[in-house]
Amino acid sequence: MNWGSLFLRIRSYISARCHLAVFALIILLCMEVLNRRGWSAVLNWGGQISAWTLNLIMVGAVLLLLTAVIGRTKWAVWITFGLFSLLGLISGVKAKTLGVPLLPWDFVLSGETGAMVQYLNNIMTISLAISLAGFLVLMGWLVHKVHWMKLRWAWKERTLLGAAGLLLLAMIGLGKPVSLPDLFEINQITWDQSQNVETNGLALTFVLNTKLYAHEKPAQYDQSAVEALTKGEPANGPSGQSGVKPNIIVVLSESFWDPTQLPGVTFSRDPIPTFHELARNYSSGWMLSPQFGGGTANVEFEVLTGNSMRFLPQGSIPYNQYINRDVDSLAGILGRQGYVTAAINPYHSWFFNSKNVYKRFGFGKFISMEFMEQDYEGPYIADREVARNIIEQSESEPGPHFIFANTMENHFHYLPGKFKENTIKVEGGVSEDVRGQLETLAQGLTGADRMLKQLVDYYTESKEPTILVFFGDHLPSLGDDYKSYREAGYLLPDDSDTLNKLFRVPVVVWDNYRKAPRQDIGISPSFLGPLVLEKAELPGSYYTDFLAKLSKRVPVIPPAGSYAGMNIDPESLKDYETLQYDVLFGEQYAYGPLKDRITSPGFVLGKGKPRIDSVVGSTFPAAVTAAAGIGTDEGGGGIKAGAAGPSADKPLSGPEQSAGTEDGTGDGNSSEGTAVVRNEGAAGSPGNWYTVNGQFFPPQSKVYLDGKPQETRWTDSGELQFKAGDKAMKAGEMQVRIIDSKDQIVAISNTWKLAGGLKFASGDE
Repeated sequence: MNWGSLFLRIRSYISARCHLAVFALIILLCMEVLNRRGWSAVLNWGGQISAWTLNLIMVGAVLLLLTAVIGRTKWAVWITFGLFSLLGLISGVKAKTLGVPLLPWDFVLSGETGAMVQYLNNIMTISLAISLAGFLVLMGWLVHKVHWMKLRWAWKERTLLGAAGLLLLAMIGLGKPVSLPDLFEINQITWDQSQNVETNGLALTFVLNTKLYAHEKPAQYDQSAVEALTKGEPANGPSGQSGVKPNIIVVLSESFWDPTQLPGVTFSRDPIPTFHELARNYSSGWMLSPQFGGGTANVEFEVLTGNSMRFLPQGSIPYNQYINRDVDSLAGILGRQGYVTAAINPYHSWFFNSKNVYKRFGFGKFISMEFMEQDYEGPYIADREVARNIIEQSESEPGPHFIFANTMENHFHYLPGKFKENTIKVEGGVSEDVRGQLETLAQGLTGADRMLKQLVDYYTESKEPTILVFFGDHLPSLGDDYKSYREAGYLLPDDSDTLNKLFRVPVVVWDNYRKAPRQDIGISPSFLGPLVLEKAELPGSYYTDFLAKLSKRVPVIPPAGSYAGMNIDPESLKDYETLQYDVLFGEQYAYGPLKDRITSPGFVLGKGKPRIDSVVGSTFPAAVTAAAGIGTDEGGGGIKAGAAGPSADKPLSGPEQSAGTEDGTGDGNSSEGTAVVRNEGAAGSPGNWYTVNGQFFPPQSKVYLDGKPQETRWTDSGELQFKAGDKAMKAGEMQVRIIDSKDQIVAISNTWKLAGGLKFASGDE
């Protein structure tokens, strides 16, 4: 055998077909440019070599498979290019519009992905259009130049190409026979799919996410089986027992835990004295969280809906994956009993898809950080600001109120320097970095405990009966491989009790009107809702009634691997799993007519729908006018916005105005008028500052004239001041908008028509 000749033939064969790898690279680049909406983000991703490689292998595998099926490289290349470019474009549009990239479960949502087409203009900039055109030209040129593109593949070679493509896809998607993601040390960031795609690439993330969507239909699932499970007497009686409807406030405190359990360290003072005092006198104990160190939304999901993470794929995030339909929750149950319901979260409204989820759950409003005062403690909004919003919401309108609130002050990380000062010192035989983390944790917990005291003090004095539930979502993550827990002697080598040590979170239930005996609590978070309804002596739903009874037999549901150790018969949970399947994935047989009554028709983002009531001119900037009363109805130097015309004397009221769509993000009706500045009684020349009077203006409000933002200063929820430049003086429309961190409108006021623009007048005109 002539080895030299054989080598040349093999090299010639490979070089003649290496164009497939070149095409795969071009297709990958085009997809990511569209997905990331520009070249700069793609270049920033360049350091993720493992992710780049696996995404290239993915695209190449699909190209090989299509080549094998079609037999012509030319058509396989164009189809692959079109497929991945379309995925990139849809993902880019969805990320820009909704803040979340394309996910496998989007294809089962009711029209959401298809509706993305109307938002193409949101991302199709000139540079992006030029890039796409460039890719098309390059592809066309290569297809024309590479002579192999015109040839047909023989069946033998097509079989080999198909087998290679399938093998590569199996190793990536199924992890068989070898898991390429594990081999390349790819880490799924399931709690933040935007970051997941940004780090791991769209193609790879899309395939890996398909594993999180699997849910098999229970063998016994049908309408008759579900109806049989939902029969029976309500757990709390047909209509409750006491006749009292207390305010119910549930606070999920970020990473709240009792660090005094660490045996190897001592704290200079108790970080959570209020909690300890309440726990001694009121019902308290622990819940077995499904999470450690993160995944707050999954704990929240269990508490609000009664559904369990134990029946869902590990690593899944229901808020991002499964809440594509209305799901009954504590908010819906209490809302139907006349409660005013609100969710409060001091983080972005888009995070964990919260603004859509809370609406699906039946909340009446969602107050996110975009609608709060920016009172920070460290990198996050302070817990005291959340408490202030809870109190304000409970006072805002006649109750009773159901308020579910999250906190963020004690969120990861715990490195020294997170807060201005750590006021609690830690002593013990631990390393300096562990000492620093524990002191930072203690400081964050101090803020949480003070929030708890703030609420208890307020509602102790309140005349309204109130129940306050306060709990942690998961233990804090304190170093790699649980370093702080190990050094502090809490977690032992080969510890057999890691489930209880790392997943038990504290909970306390306080009230200002009941005189019930203290109860030890030890449950799963999915049973907390029924417990709260029981203590409030309020009726629940068929689901909470079922869960209340189940919790008496099986109070804690651990991971399946711990069933035997906790003497749990898997069969005892089958009915629970069936009802959960019906709610999340099935026909929702048990809901019956309730299916169409879960969502609150008046749902709004924020404390209310922003509304412009009048526009007033002033001659001085905000700091001066606020002090002198200029630019208000009482000030001598301002006038009111009146009907069109320079001699208007009355404030513009206009017809009844809507503040937009039910979630506060739509456009409202219009009112017309001209804002005119008078100089009567005011020193100096006319200025171009204006005052907008109205309601529900959060601190992040921005005035827009003809769609362009103006310099805006927030006075309070009923007043904004803005400065209009010369070009804006002829504006025809005004709105107040609230924009999130992704530059998306989360709330918008009614449109205020300025029939004659923003005019200046002087004297007695």
